[in-house]
Amino acid sequence: MNLKNTYLFFVLALISCRANALDYAVDNWRFKLDADGMLGLLEKKDKNDIVKDDKAIFINDWDIKGQVFYNLNETQRIGAVYSIDAACVEDKEYAHDAFILFEDKDIGRSEFGLTHSIARKMGLGLPDVGYLRINNKSILNKKLDLKNVLISDTTATTGHDALRLNLATRATKHGQYGFSIAGGGDEYKYTMDIAYKIKRPAGKLKNAYSLALSYMDHPDKYEENSFTPSTTADWRGQIALGINLQYNSWVFGTSARMIYDHNPIGQTADGFVIGSGLSYDLLQSSVSFNYMFSDTNVWNHKDSYGEYIHTMIASFRYKYSPNTSLFMSGGLTDKTPFFSVGLKSGF
Repeated sequence: MNLKNTYLFFVLALISCRANALDYAVDNWRFKLDADGMLGLLEKKDKNDIVKDDKAIFINDWDIKGQVFYNLNETQRIGAVYSIDAACVEDKEYAHDAFILFEDKDIGRSEFGLTHSIARKMGLGLPDVGYLRINNKSILNKKLDLKNVLISDTTATTGHDALRLNLATRATKHGQYGFSIAGGGDEYKYTMDIAYKIKRPAGKLKNAYSLALSYMDHPDKYEENSFTPSTTADWRGQIALGINLQYNSWVFGTSARMIYDHNPIGQTADGFVIGSGLSYDLLQSSVSFNYMFSDTNVWNHKDSYGEYIHTMIASFRYKYSPNTSLFMSGGLTDKTPFFSVGLKSGF
């Protein structure tokens, strides 16, 4: 990283936002607005490049979420949610979430509109303090311009661009159940998802477990991420498992996801990914280490081996203020070492 880019980062690091989320209530109405942004630099070292380039890559991320609720009585309310982020804008989309909802404290919650499936929302990912979206649309893998296909996260997803109905029971000691159905989009005929989650937040050892199953009928040029090839097949099935354990300041997570495309056309993007992560909090600082193994083109490959990628990430975060953090990450993925630094702030 050259001196000019280093200077730019430290100038950005001096900017901090200490405001609280906007939250306003009047009579039976409640309005909320949350926003945050991330600025940083990422440098990769590709040993296969003929021309060596030590210029750092500028990275940024942001999201804005607005919510409005109306209390029907003491236990029930209706509402609407709209959110947009940097990944949506880059993909020329106008919303990440745009849905209406109904909640009953004794029964559960229903959502209808554009949003992720219940399999995604109830899934457990890996502990991460580096703000590189390793449990979502990966900033890291997109900016590194990887040569091979990989499954970048361990929670099942079918996108958020089609009209979807999500149903979830309220969480109890016996667990929480969820169901989704979506259709009307251009990338598939319909999808169905079911999920189950157990969460035990009491005691010295807090733990949570998740299981999700997903079915997509006739994906047609369905693109999960901007760095993966589009999928066309008879159908796609997914299974995702997650475990999360917390003991004092230690958090351990492990999760896995399997994708199967039946009779795919063109380059395949199915296979499996499995990952584990560990994080530790000490005062205002946090550290995490994550490892993921992705293997694609497994089920339709002539040999017993597919196209596999190892990803290792170590991250450090310092909480400068309640709403502002500095972070740095380093690691290796697809034989490409990388290092990133940045600032995240919000209200």
